Amino acid sequence: MPHTDSNILINVLRNPNLMTGLSTYEWNECLREAKIAGLAGRLAADAIYLDIIEQLPLKVQNTFQSNTYKSQSSTRKIKWEINRVRRAMQGNDEKLILLKGGAYIAEELKCTQGRVSVDLDVLVAKNRIDFAEEKFLAAGWEHQVENDYDQKYYREYAHELPPMVHPERYISIDVYYTILPMTSRVKPDIQKMIKDSVISLDGFYVFSKVDMLLHNVVHLFQDEEIRSSLRNLLEQHDMFTEFGQNETFWQSLVPRAVELGLTRSLYYSLHFTKLIFQTDIPENVMTEIAPYGPGALTMGLMNWMVPAVISTTLGAGGLNRWICQNGLYMRSH
Repeated sequence: MPHTDSNILINVLRNPNLMTGLSTYEWNECLREAKIAGLAGRLAADAIYLDIIEQLPLKVQNTFQSNTYKSQSSTRKIKWEINRVRRAMQGNDEKLILLKGGAYIAEELKCTQGRVSVDLDVLVAKNRIDFAEEKFLAAGWEHQVENDYDQKYYREYAHELPPMVHPERYISIDVYYTILPMTSRVKPDIQKMIKDSVISLDGFYVFSKVDMLLHNVVHLFQDEEIRSSLRNLLEQHDMFTEFGQNETFWQSLVPRAVELGLTRSLYYSLHFTKLIFQTDIPENVMTEIAPYGPGALTMGLMNWMVPAVISTTLGAGGLNRWICQNGLYMRSH
């Protein structure tokens, strides 16, 4: 089991006010890992929100200012790309759903503070995927992969079209028709998720709050190798905290995971957000999800491997870290 209290970055993410008391050595360690984890912008956003940025060392203030500009620029680019997608699909009644970063930005969630997004993910029903591809290509987006092998892989085995990018804006668009690869043993009913999607603040569709959280969860704990994914886990912590202010979220969370077959991934998310970020999870929710957890041996391995790779300094190093990385890589496949 990891000693999370010894990790400077995680301590600061839990309690940003700690930034005012960091030594030079601690700042070097914190900023180094924050850069690797893609969380330097989040630290800057927290410092600005708490109005403590002027209490920090000048070099840290300058670093945070740079990261703030970078995250703001990223958000503007994603919003403009969403606007271009709307224009490309104008006049059609297709239910196009924003996913992940695009959805978080559209809903103005806390987890977008300081976040840098490099692409836009959208989802359409599988029977309309060809129609959507035609619209995007006609509007100027181009495929990033051209060879027959990659095209065949995406179209027959993946859960998305080959990535497309607009030659003038360089923001990649990934068009999905479900949330997990076709080869995955977990196959949630995407039609239920599409049916229950809701209109976002800017007029696009997004998944319901429970489904949005579950998509993030299954992406990390089912579809990924987890390495260097502290940001993803923090997003889940933020969503548990933000969405959990409404009691109906907690009431529907586990039943929805059961309905979609995503209980194991949700178990890991609840367990590791609570372990690493001390997320406030209601005890009745932990009791409700407990029967869907793994056996003692698997849980022991996950408690060793996940912290060892999710952060560069939280868990194992050297050979142990290499074993954990490769073990979770094989698990993801």
